[in-house]
Amino acid sequence: MSHVTPVSAESLHLLSSAVVAQASGQDIRTRTTILSLCIEAVAFALEGERCLIGTRARSASHLLLELARPELGDDALRELSAACERAASCQ
Repeated sequence: MSHVTPVSAESLHLLSSAVVAQASGQDIRTRTTILSLCIEAVAFALEGERCLIGTRARSASHLLLELARPELGDDALRELSAACERAASCQ
């Protein structure tokens, strides 16, 4: 059984707002994928050292999103990664 780090309701709200703002032109399946990747990046970051949580979340989300959804573009990737950093830091 794998250990899953819970992401707070506050973080989920922050992430979903960022996805709506940055991917509003995408279909619901794509927005759901983006949100899932952001949640995974934040959960990944929460498993590491406390002092590096924000950096890990930002880096992980940027990499995952860039690989899975390169059509988002640099600005959207930057904004979504920053949202992941904020979400991880507010845990």
